[in-house]
Amino acid sequence: MVGIVLLGFGAWQAWGHIQPHYRVWKQRRALEQARAFIEKRDAARAQIALEVALSTIPGNPDAIRLAAEMLELVGSPQAIRLRRAVARILPDSAEDAAALVLCSLRFRDFNTASEALSSIPPSVANQPPALRAALAFALATDNSPVADLLLEKLKSLYPGNEELRFMHALLLLKHPKPERQAEARLTIDELIKSRPQLATQAYRELAGYAMQERKFEEARKWLSLVLADPESTFSDRLQQANIELLIDKKPFAAIFEQMATIAAPNPKNVSIFVQWLMVQDRAQEADKWLGQLPEKLLQDADVKSVQADLATRLLDWDRLARLIEGGAWGPISHNAVALAMAARSIGATSPPALRKEAWEETLNAANNQIGALRVLYKLASIWRWEEQIDQTLWKIARSFPDQTWAHQQLFNSFRSKGNTAGLREVMGVLRATDSNTARYQHDWALLTLLTEPSRNMTHAKDVMKRLHESEPSNATYITGYAFALAQMGRANEALELIQKLSDSDHDYPPRQPYLAFIYGSCHRAVDLQRAQSLAKGIRLLPEETKLLIQASEEMQRPLSALP
Repeated sequence: MVGIVLLGFGAWQAWGHIQPHYRVWKQRRALEQARAFIEKRDAARAQIALEVALSTIPGNPDAIRLAAEMLELVGSPQAIRLRRAVARILPDSAEDAAALVLCSLRFRDFNTASEALSSIPPSVANQPPALRAALAFALATDNSPVADLLLEKLKSLYPGNEELRFMHALLLLKHPKPERQAEARLTIDELIKSRPQLATQAYRELAGYAMQERKFEEARKWLSLVLADPESTFSDRLQQANIELLIDKKPFAAIFEQMATIAAPNPKNVSIFVQWLMVQDRAQEADKWLGQLPEKLLQDADVKSVQADLATRLLDWDRLARLIEGGAWGPISHNAVALAMAARSIGATSPPALRKEAWEETLNAANNQIGALRVLYKLASIWRWEEQIDQTLWKIARSFPDQTWAHQQLFNSFRSKGNTAGLREVMGVLRATDSNTARYQHDWALLTLLTEPSRNMTHAKDVMKRLHESEPSNATYITGYAFALAQMGRANEALELIQKLSDSDHDYPPRQPYLAFIYGSCHRAVDLQRAQSLAKGIRLLPEETKLLIQASEEMQRPLSALP
């Protein structure tokens, strides 16, 4: 009996020693399986393998990072959530902070990219990876002045880095001042001589810029140099075809025959060529040409997808239904496709509630599968059904918090419509699914203060207070808490707070409605007028515009009547 007990104790001790190694092995094996499934395009099994890997040793940043890389490879926005998790575990890692920004930009989630940049600690923000991420954000949002400054800073850190000089020169090609453009061209010429491998990229950028400026002869010159490179692409040839059509007035049939011959052997080029033909309003020619291609080529994923796009352009809904049911845009059931097409058949004169109900059934038929919901979102967008677009986005946003592109789309839609209540609802969903992100907390609280103004101490005001206490020097939190105080009739305290803002933070245009409200409540006429002046010309929410009006109204009240 004692021997059995000792044997059991020894086994337990051994397991205690072996278990950590086993978990490491299990996690590594699950990641390898996930990679293999991704290569086979088996998304369902890859997802299961990734979940096993992430749950085996929770919080392992290396495993989470690798999983994020895999998801990025297959174009899954869920990578953003994992990149954010790594950035939280390793807040001092400039590489991981930059990876989160770049991942967000890849999936066009500009709100998350902006929040990620603002969350980078000062000690990390000036490190090269973080600066490069900030540069990528500036370029993606067409903020040339900031991009210019960041490139200058990176060049000072790496004075001999020719790639940075090259990037800066390409940016300056679009500078409003001709002398800066001329300077950029000289730099590009110099770099091409010292690094010939940059030549084709430079010529391609110069050609694109010339096309935008409608300097077609100049574009032709640069394109001829691009096409002289054996590594030039089919898209480069199509750019040349654009010039031949626009300037040389070359017959379309001759260009079509030449490009079709080049495109036919390569599925990727087939897809690009069909898209180009649709831009040229030549959908019929594209359809006829596709019909002559080998069946094996037509089954390629890219080609199937563009066939569905073409059916959409031709308004051939029966063919579109067959193609998307066959997986052209992703996995979706026959039932969901049939219901979507039935919803389309409901006439425009029918009661809106009828289509809404039909679309709700269609969404239910997607069985909460993200692939199917993406297809339905695309269909609703093609048919320009605003209400159904929002229905689908809400379904995705609530069921799949990782699909931040859906939240972004809803946010953009409500912002363009000036729908502050809708914005608040979006931020509420984000806040509920990720309570650790301070930006979600702040934006929800601010939108709540705008849509539900009250003199009482509310939860939203408490959130503003806690955020300010967590970062007393944060200009955004200073403004939010000061606004909350002013709403409660504590305008003098609010005024004292905003006086701590730096000049640049104080003059930030989107901040002015809130400052104006405080100045009006304190009868600060000069400050109020300046805030109202700074707010001119920027897009405001209706409630923010109302704050500017309320501020002026407060100025008409006698001081004795103020709370």
